[in-house]
Amino acid sequence: MLTIDIIEKKYSNHLILKNVKINIDKTGIYGLVGKNGQGKTTLFRCILGIEKFKGDCFINDDKISLQNAAWCPTEPSIYGELTAIEFYDFYSHLLDLGKRQNFRLFNVNENQLIRDFSTGMKKKTFLNAIFQKTYPVYIFDEPFNGLDLESNYLLINYIKEIAKDSIVFISSHILDILYKDCDSIFLLSNTKIKEFKRNEFSEIEEELFQN
Repeated sequence: MLTIDIIEKKYSNHLILKNVKINIDKTGIYGLVGKNGQGKTTLFRCILGIEKFKGDCFINDDKISLQNAAWCPTEPSIYGELTAIEFYDFYSHLLDLGKRQNFRLFNVNENQLIRDFSTGMKKKTFLNAIFQKTYPVYIFDEPFNGLDLESNYLLINYIKEIAKDSIVFISSHILDILYKDCDSIFLLSNTKIKEFKRNEFSEIEEELFQN
């Protein structure tokens, strides 16, 4: 079970999140939507413990951290002076992944310096590093940005596979993807969160854009 209880998150005196409570009790894909500046990335960073906030977030009985939750930001930080294979090793040691899978979702030139990669290739490399281990929860912030059509196809289908055994939380501006594959979608607006079940998805856009 994923339990999120963010009592308050502020930057200086600016309130970002207030009484955000989410309880997800089964595996699957869950979406997060909201206009720019509403705090979607901040919410994810709070869940992972990257940002300080009042409250707690747990996966099952364990506090969430980068050791037990996968995290892919919109623009991942990745070291250009490493080759892809060196980055996989670095990422593994950094997060103490233990036994790794040799699985690679995307084909990249593993012996080429990352600094010479395109934006999309850098994201593929970062995602390959994440998928070296299985996690109980995966958090992806705009994971489809920067990827080509085929790569998006591969990614969403792999997400559907890992969601059979894990909770996958995704933010995206591509609402059609979320509508098709999510079990629930959470709308973040004016510091508050609201959940929409699958039979309520038709209400999301009206509420999202009513202001």
